Amino acid sequence: MEKWTIQKLFQSQLDGTAPTLNVPLYQLKAAQAIGGCRTEAMGSHAQFCANGHLCGVFYNSCRHRGCPQCQFAAKERWLAQWSARLLNVKHHHWIFTVPHLLLALWRYNREWFQDKMYLAVSHTLKQLSRSKAHLGAQPGYLLALHTWGRNLSEHPHIHCLITHGGLDSTGKWVSPKRGVMFPVKVMRRLFRGKFLAAVKQALAQSTLVLPPEQQTTQVTNLSNKLGRIDWQVYACAPYAHGLGVAKYLARYMRGGAINNSQITSVKNNVLTFKYKSHQTKKTERQQVSLPQFSRMVLRHLPLKGKPTIRYYGVYHPTVVNKLNLARGQFKQSSFIAVTLPTWQDILNKLGTTLICPECGIQERIAAAPIKR
Repeated sequence: MEKWTIQKLFQSQLDGTAPTLNVPLYQLKAAQAIGGCRTEAMGSHAQFCANGHLCGVFYNSCRHRGCPQCQFAAKERWLAQWSARLLNVKHHHWIFTVPHLLLALWRYNREWFQDKMYLAVSHTLKQLSRSKAHLGAQPGYLLALHTWGRNLSEHPHIHCLITHGGLDSTGKWVSPKRGVMFPVKVMRRLFRGKFLAAVKQALAQSTLVLPPEQQTTQVTNLSNKLGRIDWQVYACAPYAHGLGVAKYLARYMRGGAINNSQITSVKNNVLTFKYKSHQTKKTERQQVSLPQFSRMVLRHLPLKGKPTIRYYGVYHPTVVNKLNLARGQFKQSSFIAVTLPTWQDILNKLGTTLICPECGIQERIAAAPIKR
């Protein structure tokens, strides 16, 4: 049976014979890039060994953040950099989710929506961190935006990796005043209040694009309704170190919302994919048409120029002095920029050794582009 991949899927939908995808331009360009990744469409380059022997000619990668084929190296480099930054202290993993009743607003205002999600979460954490009743210090944390559920449904939520404690105004590391870092109920209320306040302000300023089926009054009434219910903030059990959560986030920061291995079959223009259900804890299967599956994958690609991970507190890249002050108190050496793994290092880690067919040497020099 022929194996289908995300790349083959997009190629099939862009060959001129399939129905139009009917997606925004940035998603169409992404499908074209991923479909052309490591094909003649991207051009090619030659690789030479350190002795100057030609080792081969290869097609270029598309380098799109949503490409599952060429983003493995980017994930490994991010993980190498941030695992070196992490403090040797207990970390928490929290997940902030907006109610699905707001999905219509999300679809028409994605850039605004995700920016306000980041602000609502970060301002919630800053407010609680500054409070002497809870911490009275500056922790280190990062926020990662995910927009999908395991079945590729629309499910915008933010993952938070945060240190258990922080630096106070004197530069001393302090732990939370109570057994828990911050009360989950308080985080829920603050997150809800800050996000809904942003919605109401945007409505008053007429800066939101309203869905066709909704008017300003309806969105206002919905906001008032959502202000009376609990929002979902899930607090996982604390981790002894943050590396486990960082590895989890690295899997999803690039390469899209689904792996090629999840595609189980394609027959009669219908694709079947598998996923592990949060509800049943079992592997489930879902069938959709090829165009519909393409749209489901594309709608979760990151917006151009918008980061999917943001950094705060002592984990912000511009405050390395504070990070090193904290590292010293945990008997860790000062952080210096790490040497990121090359593609050769990553291939060696995967057990793939590249050998020059002429002299047998493994070291290769930078690739040379080939003009078309």
